[in-house]
Amino acid sequence: MYAAEVLSQLRSLNWLLEETRRVPAGSSERGLLQSQIDGLRARLPQSILAHHDHLAARGLASVAAVEALSCGACRQPLPVALRREVSAPGCFGVCPSCGVFLWSATPLEAETPVKGASP
Repeated sequence: MYAAEVLSQLRSLNWLLEETRRVPAGSSERGLLQSQIDGLRARLPQSILAHHDHLAARGLASVAAVEALSCGACRQPLPVALRREVSAPGCFGVCPSCGVFLWSATPLEAETPVKGASP
């Protein structure tokens, strides 16, 4: 499974889990959400799913975007090497502070100003 697909499925899984919290237990909508969750879980690698479940048990989403050079979940600054790793298309990493899977929609070059470059 490609990293981009894993990220997409984890983001969908987090969204679906959040939706189940707003839907009454036993409702037909809850059953539909649960079947979608089960389908996503079946496609994810076991190691990724175990890490997701560990975070979900603590009430955390398992995926966050890099925001302003920091983790989008815990807001801790991220090492440049990790930001570079997750800025590659389809790649992700793990926050060293909170453990969420990280992804970036912005290439590292766009985040880091080049000295002497004119605006």
